[in-house]
Amino acid sequence: MPSLTEAKPTTVCPIAKSIYRDGDGKGFELVFGAPLPNTTYHATAVIHHPQQRSLYQFTVNQSSGYGSVWLNELSKKNSRQSQRFWITFFDQNLKSATPLWLGEEKEAPKYAVVAELGSHDYYQRRGTEKPSLIGDVIWVFDRCQA
Repeated sequence: MPSLTEAKPTTVCPIAKSIYRDGDGKGFELVFGAPLPNTTYHATAVIHHPQQRSLYQFTVNQSSGYGSVWLNELSKKNSRQSQRFWITFFDQNLKSATPLWLGEEKEAPKYAVVAELGSHDYYQRRGTEKPSLIGDVIWVFDRCQA
């Protein structure tokens, strides 16, 4: 398993084309993709695991002004009910790397942290533990999608 310092980002890979892996090595991937058609979202994101294809699906948007980035969960029961998670990015030196304007960055930052995702996952899936619970992890840039 690669260490946190071994994965190297490519030179041109925006966040919307990036794939992050969980830093705990449990097999989770945070996969960013193109935005939904005819929406104001900047991207979409999905959390995958080999034992269960898609655990969570999100739209990705950014606040006006300061520009915090949010993952808005698409509820499986009702798409109008959703949980929202703040995501922040850091470079290889653990300095803030959240882009002020999502989509204008040339390189996906090395690390990401999704606030409160671990506790949300615990209350959504406790007792099943297949795959294991996500926990509070750092997400590490793994690769860029073609």
